[in-house]
Amino acid sequence: MKVESQAGSFVLSFERMEPGEEGLVITGKMGVWQATTHMSFSEFLGILAMTLRPRILVFLLKALVTGRLFASRRKEE
Repeated sequence: MKVESQAGSFVLSFERMEPGEEGLVITGKMGVWQATTHMSFSEFLGILAMTLRPRILVFLLKALVTGRLFASRRKEE
């Protein structure tokens, strides 16, 4: 995943997601730096709601059918 902002362009990778005291804890890297993200339950539900929109579901279905859904993950391994 790539994040582009006024601060620059960074590769963002997720390595692990686990339950924490107040929500989910996601660890990975942003650029060359180790990063930890804390996501509340309501933030998680917001992302889940965005994912369940028809336009995104069609995109995911097309990617699954064409084999592109996991293609980038295979390249990284």
